[in-house]
Amino acid sequence: MTTNASAPTQVTERRTVDVPGRSPILSALQEALPLPVHDGGNGNGARRVLSPKRPAVETAGLADAFPYYAGFSFDWATSCISNTQLKGVLTVLDPWNGSGTTTLAANTLGHSVVGLDRNPVASVVAQLRCKVPMNVEPIRFSSLRIRASARTQNDPLNYWFDDITTARIRAWTSHLEHASPSNRTMGLVAAFRAVRSLTKHFEGSNPTWVKRASENEERLCFTHSEIDEAFFSEQVFLASRLSSVPRTSASVSLLTADSAALPLATNSIDIIVTSPPYLTRIDYAVAYARELAVLGIDVFSEKTLRKALMGTTLTRQASMTPSLLGPMAEALLSDISQHASKASSSYYMKQAKQYLNDLNSGLRESARVSKPGAEMHLVVQDSYYKDVLVPLAEICIEEAKRYGWELQEHEMFPVKRLLTTLNTSARAYKKGDVSESVITFTRRKHD
Repeated sequence: MTTNASAPTQVTERRTVDVPGRSPILSALQEALPLPVHDGGNGNGARRVLSPKRPAVETAGLADAFPYYAGFSFDWATSCISNTQLKGVLTVLDPWNGSGTTTLAANTLGHSVVGLDRNPVASVVAQLRCKVPMNVEPIRFSSLRIRASARTQNDPLNYWFDDITTARIRAWTSHLEHASPSNRTMGLVAAFRAVRSLTKHFEGSNPTWVKRASENEERLCFTHSEIDEAFFSEQVFLASRLSSVPRTSASVSLLTADSAALPLATNSIDIIVTSPPYLTRIDYAVAYARELAVLGIDVFSEKTLRKALMGTTLTRQASMTPSLLGPMAEALLSDISQHASKASSSYYMKQAKQYLNDLNSGLRESARVSKPGAEMHLVVQDSYYKDVLVPLAEICIEEAKRYGWELQEHEMFPVKRLLTTLNTSARAYKKGDVSESVITFTRRKHD
């Protein structure tokens, strides 16, 4: 995928190629890029490339342990790392690590890896995929006793469960604090899965939003045995999946941290494989409100985490300070500000500016920690604000170049379904086609 840094930049649009059934790790290693030549039906002999798009059902790399919204496929991440031009044991970074696809892919290839994410739910899932051993045994909590007077007042789980059910779930999470690190991690992900399954009817058509019970009568009630069985069966499933994925002894460092202030040494990273959140106004804290509630975090009454996450729908006062964005980002902000729709010049412009500042800071920090000659592979997707195109790929290219990244290749894959189709008011604005892009850079050796 990466070309020689001295060669002319190749920016080519190619058709999407889905490769079903390529889930085993050995398949990813043996059949990684370059793939066979395929002309996509247009006779031009274009090189067949692997799309980053996740299949509808993905099991490779434990992706089914806890399906995380968005992201890219395990096979694609493995291909990026295994086809690098760099030699030896490398240090791989994902500054927007999500559930740990990059970190697991790098580990299976024997490379050291660092994964960072601001969302603690993502960090727990990444710990399961990358650090919990294959032979961990599920534990039963059926012997737990709960005092009849156990109180759950102000517990965020009460947004969906009654006091009795919440008390039983809290008995589980409290017991996990005394378990081994591996059992605690697997138990928490089992709790994420169980709580999400039990509260499924609170989900709407938008996969990134979850409703709450509007009155006490809507809160769910389950017996202790029902909760115990749900949590234990989820552990059994996770244990069976863990046994199918080999790991190496290479170093894995997982941190809950901000991409705008990476706690890493300058010139310490060889490869970056990542996908920053898109400018689509997805509130990831609300999307994972139930899992954060399992961790004791209430994103509805305490909004610190919601405000901190990149792409949040909430605005921070500090983000309104003057920025040093490039011309394309500034042009987008101008287009949004001048749009005739309500609040475009106020709230929506501020939210977009905050996002672009976060993106800029993340790309700047990624450049700082990368060695001269390092590679960076970004997956981003264009979108629309009303009828204004958000050319996120081109903005990323422009911003990255300002920090010493040199564009090597820009591959585009058409997007067939946008999240905005779920928003009735958004359908009133005319939109064109958008693409998901894979952008490959190398770090300049001399600035």
